[in-house]
Amino acid sequence: MNWNAPEVQLSLQELRETLDWRGRDSRLVRAAFAWSRNKKKFLRRLKSRLHGKSVAREENRLRVLFWLPGGLGDAACAKRLVSAYRSYLPNAVFDIYAPLPGVARLLFGAGKNVHILDQEPRAPESYDLAVMACMAAVFLAEDEARLGRLAPAFLPVLEQARLAQETLEGLLDDLFLTDGLLGRWLAEHGGRRFDLLSYTGGVELAHDTAERLKVPGGGLEKFGLTDQPYITFHDASLRQTEASHTRPTRCWPEVRWCEFLRLFKKEFPYIKIVQLGEGGNLAYEEADLCLLGKTDLADLPALLSGAQVHVDSESGLVHLAQFLEVRSVVVFGPSTASFLGYAKNENLSAGACRGCMWLTTDWMKNCPRGFTAAPCTECVSAQAVLDAVKRILPR
Repeated sequence: MNWNAPEVQLSLQELRETLDWRGRDSRLVRAAFAWSRNKKKFLRRLKSRLHGKSVAREENRLRVLFWLPGGLGDAACAKRLVSAYRSYLPNAVFDIYAPLPGVARLLFGAGKNVHILDQEPRAPESYDLAVMACMAAVFLAEDEARLGRLAPAFLPVLEQARLAQETLEGLLDDLFLTDGLLGRWLAEHGGRRFDLLSYTGGVELAHDTAERLKVPGGGLEKFGLTDQPYITFHDASLRQTEASHTRPTRCWPEVRWCEFLRLFKKEFPYIKIVQLGEGGNLAYEEADLCLLGKTDLADLPALLSGAQVHVDSESGLVHLAQFLEVRSVVVFGPSTASFLGYAKNENLSAGACRGCMWLTTDWMKNCPRGFTAAPCTECVSAQAVLDAVKRILPR
């Protein structure tokens, strides 16, 4: 994506003006945005003064912080930027924090000069470079003098990233409020998931990565899957949402899952079907092995790598699988395959009603058109998923 193209820059200006327009005639709206931004800055400074401990920085070694808000999928996506910065700063010590326990250790724990933080960092301003990375990269602190002395090759990246973040102005001040707006704008202009992270991070990030996680041996023994052909699948819908007749819009319908699993078992009775997910997810009796709530995050790389195919909606497991030797069949509905899909996967797009991600604040829970069951995911048939699985299975 060419961020310097006149039409892109004008469109960004229009986006900023739209935000200003919404609050132009409302002191209350303007005050709310200002309050949200200033509150976060104030609380960060207060935490730093009351609880923060300055990070010890060695005279000839840089200290870098990466703060990865969001879930497994967001952190897996941000891993590209962390890896890129590590290539520019090979001798630096990287502290990495993700709020969900185990996520940072799963993605970065085996790296050299990497420290995984178990608690929220209290004093990001004491680092040589502190970055919050999710949909976009935002610098929380940077010591240009030390970066220039100890890593002069990184300065062009720093300058480009800083310029990009300044260009986006208030759009990055509170990403909790604006990340959906930015994401939808990016998708509508033909961008992809990593274009904004590349732009604000100052480096080119490939959408499809060749980087791979190291998978420890012996991870399948405790599940009885050693030397056993199997596929994995994941349905992120929770039991309580099914009981209340609501279902996350990104989740493929339960009836479609049942149809697919029965079709697959009939055609491939010698391949086990393994269900992955959390303890509260909806269980399927068609699965040969149900591992809901029975795995740790650390088990996932081995389980996914050992599978012949992984079947899923767009989820954190799909983003994790991008760093593993497994291909996925992914059912897309409100989220868009052209924006989020990976080239190595079979990406199944929905019909004409699709791509409503970020259109409303609750688009992941409720169909923006008011349907109880999201029609976009419903229109992907069980046979279409089976055919996609067969294109991946070893001959």
